[in-house]
Amino acid sequence: MSEFAAAAQDAWVTARRGLLHDRREPRLLALPLLQPVLFMLLFGVVLSGVVKVPGVASYPGFLTPGLLVQAVAVTAGLAAVGVAEDVRRGMVDRFRTLPVPAAAVLFGRTASDLVRIAMTAGVATATGVIAGWRVHSGPAAAMAGFLLVLTFGYAVTWLSVVVGLSVRSPRAARVLVPVCLVPLTFVSNVLAPSATMPSWLRPLAEANPVSAVVTALRLLWGNEPARSGASPASAYPLALTWLAAALLLAVPLALHRYRRTPAP
Repeated sequence: MSEFAAAAQDAWVTARRGLLHDRREPRLLALPLLQPVLFMLLFGVVLSGVVKVPGVASYPGFLTPGLLVQAVAVTAGLAAVGVAEDVRRGMVDRFRTLPVPAAAVLFGRTASDLVRIAMTAGVATATGVIAGWRVHSGPAAAMAGFLLVLTFGYAVTWLSVVVGLSVRSPRAARVLVPVCLVPLTFVSNVLAPSATMPSWLRPLAEANPVSAVVTALRLLWGNEPARSGASPASAYPLALTWLAAALLLAVPLALHRYRRTPAP
């Protein structure tokens, strides 16, 4: 068996371990799967009568891409807790005593997280459809949008792995991840266009990578305000640039932290 085939098999075993853990601990998926439902009920249904976005006929239609990205980010953030738990239990140290490449372990781990992310994206999408959201573009643009969502979730997963390997404490990871994700997702255009924000807050929202991804989704799916003046041709590459930069930073750093993580 070639080295690549052996590494791929090791990655599959690690991914299968993560999927089996999800089956045995379904409560861990409860919050990520319920969040888009609760947020759509609160913002898209309860407050839709008082929230008006200029140039948008349906607020739930405008809101759904943002809630989809937010829910995926929260789900991807759980990777930090899982990795920190593996460090605490000594699983990372055991993996390193085996003839298994670090890349196989981490890529297998993030592959199982990607399945969890896809489940969350499915629930968020179904919630949006029930609330009245629709894709107003063709099948190719719709598929490109969902691929962008999964890529965003995968990038956040790798950043979360870095956090989990760095803090090495599940409790610290549970605190740190929301501290990072809450401002990142709320100081963005998830709930409202950045143009409606105060002048001091608007530059932060527009520079936010989450805003770039959400804008690309709305443009691809035809949910962006008609008077925004933006186009998918400019928004999609910007979002991909942010995600590529995140992966180029997080993947080597995660591999480095994995190899250097001390035993608990």
